[in-house]
Amino acid sequence: MSTTKFKGVHTERDRHGKIRRYFRKDRQSRRIRLREEPGTQAFLDEIARAQLGLTKPAPLAKDKPKKTIRKVKGTFGWLAEEYLSRVGPTFAKSTVDQKRRVLTAIGDETCLSASASALRDMDYRGLTKAHVTKLRDQKAGTPEAANHRVKALSALFEWACGEAELAETNPVHGVKKFKSNTTGHHTWTQDEMDQFAAHHNPGSKAHLCFTVLRYTGLRISDVSRLGPKHLYTDRETGLLHFKIATKKNENNTSKVIDMPVLPPLALAIKDLDEQVTFVQTQWGKQYSIKSLGNRFSTWCNQANLPHCSAHGIRKADAVLAAEQGATAHELLSMFGWEKLSTAEIYTRKANAKRLSQTGSSKLLKK
Repeated sequence: MSTTKFKGVHTERDRHGKIRRYFRKDRQSRRIRLREEPGTQAFLDEIARAQLGLTKPAPLAKDKPKKTIRKVKGTFGWLAEEYLSRVGPTFAKSTVDQKRRVLTAIGDETCLSASASALRDMDYRGLTKAHVTKLRDQKAGTPEAANHRVKALSALFEWACGEAELAETNPVHGVKKFKSNTTGHHTWTQDEMDQFAAHHNPGSKAHLCFTVLRYTGLRISDVSRLGPKHLYTDRETGLLHFKIATKKNENNTSKVIDMPVLPPLALAIKDLDEQVTFVQTQWGKQYSIKSLGNRFSTWCNQANLPHCSAHGIRKADAVLAAEQGATAHELLSMFGWEKLSTAEIYTRKANAKRLSQTGSSKLLKK
C-alpha cells in the first residue's frame, strides 16, 4: 500500500490489478472509497467531503452519472449484456442464469491483458482464436467448466455475427472442447431401484415420486408439475395418457410428451384426482423444481444411495427402452430430446451390447 501526497489518501490494487483509492482520517476511522479521477476538481472535492466524514456530494450538487462498466458500448461486457437481454426471453430462466454466470466469469478474466484489465472492459472485436483458447485453458483443471466457456462464447458470437450484426468473425471457430471423462448423472441399476423401493414403501411420498419418475421418463422439472390436469383418455385406443409440455426451453423449443399411463403409475395415482400435482408438499402445494430435486436427493440418502439422483432414473429408462429394442426416433418422442444424436447414444450402446452377446459364442470352437 502506498501513500499519495494527500494526507490520509492511500492506494491499493484489487484482485483484478485495478487501482483503488481510499481516504482514512486516522486508525480509528473507517475507510472511504474515492472514485473520482486524481488531478480533477471533483477529486479534490471528494477528498474534502471525506475529511468531514461525508461520502456523498452536497444535495444541491449535480450527481455525476454512475459508471456502468459492463455497458460501455464496444466492450465484451456490453456485448454479453446485449446478448442476454435480447435472447433471454427465448430461453428458460435457468438457462439464462447459467449463461450469465459463465459469461460473467469470462468477463472477470484478466489473463488477456498485460495491465491486468478485465476482459469485460476490453473491445470484444479484438478477440482471436488464441484468446478464446487461453480463456478455455484457465479452466483446464475442470474440463466441463472449460467446455461451458467454449459453448457460451460460441453462442454469443454466433448471435453477434448473425442476427445482431455486431461482429464480422467468430473467434471461437476451430477451438475444440476438452475430452471429458465424466458421464454425467449416474445411471441407476435395477438393484439400486429395488433398494430404493425396499426402503421407501408404497404409499410414501418418496415411493410415489420414484414411480412417477420411473414410469414417465420425465425430468424432475416436469414431474414437479405433473398432475390430473395432464391426463386424458385416447379416443382411438381408450387408454389413459398423460400429455405435458416440457419445462426445458419452454420459451423456445419446448417439446410435448404424450404417452400412455403405464400400469404401475396408474396404480400409484388412482386416488389423487383432487390434487393439483401428483407429488406435492405436506401442505398440499406444488413443489418447486429445486425443492423437489433436493427432497429426492434426501430420499436417496435415506436409502443409502447418495450417488443417485432423479435424472439418473431418466437415463436408466432410456437405457432399458433401447435394450428392449426402441428406435432412436421412439426415444426422441418419449424423452423429448432436441437432437436425434442424443437418442442414438443409447441405441448404439444397446446394439453393441446385443452384438457382443450374440457374437461371444463365436469365440468357442465348434
